[in-house]
Amino acid sequence: MSGRGWTIVILCVILGIGVLVGAGYFVNKALFSEKSGEGSSFSLEASPVYNEALYDINQYYFKPFSEAKITDAAEKAVKDAQKKGETSPDKLLDVGLTALGKALDDEHSGYMNASQNKRLTEDLSGSFYGVGFTLKVDKDKEGKGTDRPKVVSVIKDSPSDKAGVKKDDLIMSVDGKDTKGVPLDTVILWIRGKNGTKVNIKAKRGDESLDFNMVREKITIPDLETEIVDGKYGVLRLFEFNSGVGQKVRDAVRDMQSKGVQGFILDLRNDPGGLLDEAVKVSSVFINDGVIVSYQTKGSPKVDEKARGGAETALPLVVLTNGGSASSSEIVAGAIKDHKRGTLVGTKTYGKGSVQKVYELDNDGAMKLTISLYYLPNGESIDGTGIEPDVMVEAKDDPNEDQIQLDRAKQVLQNLIDGKPPTGVLLQLAA
Repeated sequence: MSGRGWTIVILCVILGIGVLVGAGYFVNKALFSEKSGEGSSFSLEASPVYNEALYDINQYYFKPFSEAKITDAAEKAVKDAQKKGETSPDKLLDVGLTALGKALDDEHSGYMNASQNKRLTEDLSGSFYGVGFTLKVDKDKEGKGTDRPKVVSVIKDSPSDKAGVKKDDLIMSVDGKDTKGVPLDTVILWIRGKNGTKVNIKAKRGDESLDFNMVREKITIPDLETEIVDGKYGVLRLFEFNSGVGQKVRDAVRDMQSKGVQGFILDLRNDPGGLLDEAVKVSSVFINDGVIVSYQTKGSPKVDEKARGGAETALPLVVLTNGGSASSSEIVAGAIKDHKRGTLVGTKTYGKGSVQKVYELDNDGAMKLTISLYYLPNGESIDGTGIEPDVMVEAKDDPNEDQIQLDRAKQVLQNLIDGKPPTGVLLQLAA
């Protein structure tokens, strides 16, 4: 296979919401024989890796940008670092590439150094050494956020779960290092480490200050949990769109259907996304035919991803969503809504409607670039807006919000099973 022939289609989630997995990418492997940074002096323009990154931006980044602006920013950053005494070619290259990506002014695009790229690989493999919670940035918009990492979810039986970490805890410091304004990837790298090593995390829960001392261990990221609730509702909790999860959902639906369930609840809350192909496969378990999602990259024709494999069930369906449902989760929720195959319950989704492509570089880093928006079956782009549920269920100040939403989903599903409208009894029309 040629150097740039290896492509995996996934959707990006490394974007500001719960980070355990990359929410989605097209991953390209680029191989170059030359090494950068050799010689007594350093020049960005002479670096094969820098020129490779600049080529990828020009070739694939789909938004308008000024090449002069981004290259000037990169050169200025390197000069500033040199003035401060930095002489390492590798570190100066990282500085330049970071500034190059940041100057695109796209929160979903940028440079990942070797450590950050390694973390992405760990995420996609589904396991790493850490403490077991997902994070998003509590952005400081108009004084309403803290600009610190906030816990999105805690993995059951992980060190975090055993220590008492809870959803919405704010991470204040890691081993004494303040997290305010620090990039999420950096905080995650602080938290992860070698198996068996200790990490101290200080957090806030409301007005309460918390101190967690935990030992890192191997964390295996779950992708799907299933159960039959009340003897008749098949519940599928999808945590991320890893390779093979579409078949797992299909097998689970087939099994629960054979056990007599009367309908299904697909729980996509706090699912940050993953493989695009798996989003299509999960949708296809419930949708028999038609377009699931469309996208168009720079200089290429539009691609329609259609349902495949035939629907596994025609039983009533409810989909649970919230602000942590992003990327591939939104593709599935949007397809089900547009095809009128089920009812969405919960709160509005995140609004991650763009596609990223990650290009690995010869220094073991990578450029992550936005290359397209994606579109729901009705042609709508939900980038920055999200998907509104059919039945809004929000209880922000109630610690039992998750259970309240699930209970409401069961009520809606029962209505659908009984042939009633989702939110109430059938209307009696006058003859």
